[in-house]
Amino acid sequence: MTLLTLPHAELRKLLTLPSLRLTVLLTVAVAVLLASLEAAQPVRYVQAGFLVLGVLATASEHQGGDQIRATLLAMPRRLPLYTAKVVALTAVTLPVATLVALHSAAHLTLTTLLAAAAGTIVRRAEAAVVLLLVVYYVGPLAHVDPARDLAALAAWTLGAGALAGYIFSRRDA
Repeated sequence: MTLLTLPHAELRKLLTLPSLRLTVLLTVAVAVLLASLEAAQPVRYVQAGFLVLGVLATASEHQGGDQIRATLLAMPRRLPLYTAKVVALTAVTLPVATLVALHSAAHLTLTTLLAAAAGTIVRRAEAAVVLLLVVYYVGPLAHVDPARDLAALAAWTLGAGALAGYIFSRRDA
């Protein structure tokens, strides 16, 4: 597998995951419902779907049939593989985030990438989702305003992504 085909392979893999398709559909449905109810801060609630999306995109390979081993056999260079995963996830997330909340698409995309980093680090979807939901809805990120704090979220995402890339390149499958 060449470095040029790697993002395409990762994108195909993401698009064929039933759990990802279901998460996207439910997230969009909740966004439409909240918009029809004219709910206050709909992005705050919809971001939970993007957290789940990011975690499932990365942690699901480590569970069940241990698909990560097959992926690493096909592409043993881990940093380019991790980069391709991030590029593919961004390509999937950005259109959905734009559809859900045009003014907060960057926030939702960064939230998804932060969740993907957490999924890579933790490797267990349930644990990563619980951790992120607590951090986002109870802990320090509970009162973050998506419109004002984009730079802080970008810094957190970049730091978590760098840590996840490092851990992914060093840890056994």
